[in-house]
Amino acid sequence: MTACVDFEEAWVERLAGGAQVLFRCGTPDPDAMIHTAIADAFAVSLGLKPIGFNWELLDAAAPAGEPRSAMGEITNALSHDIGNPNKDWLDPEVARQCASDFLGLLEKGACTITSNRFDGLWNPIAGNAVEWGFVGFDQRRIALLLLAQD
Repeated sequence: MTACVDFEEAWVERLAGGAQVLFRCGTPDPDAMIHTAIADAFAVSLGLKPIGFNWELLDAAAPAGEPRSAMGEITNALSHDIGNPNKDWLDPEVARQCASDFLGLLEKGACTITSNRFDGLWNPIAGNAVEWGFVGFDQRRIALLLLAQD
């Protein structure tokens, strides 16, 4: 889990300057068969709420400008204020680096990324009025990055 520790040390405090942040890594549930069940199982293991089919499947391989691109969605979440998307948060290049580091926790080409923002609507897993969460997983690791309005 060294990569998870490295991500946490590099990013969590910095992100906490503009949002409430929860970052956790673990091992995916081997009995969960689809992305929504895997994301829900991990969320529940952390004391968060399951949202079932309201997890949006993102494309881990798509470039940032493509629809449902994991890189694009995470970068967007980090570069705009969570409560007021018209206000900037992180510099876009810094946001891209954080997104890249998060995606880098997982095996490229063999990972799945989900978001609790489905079709433009928030589906809170922590009970916050405004939050944006990402759960990514591969065969060996699962990671959650949850951002909520301060």
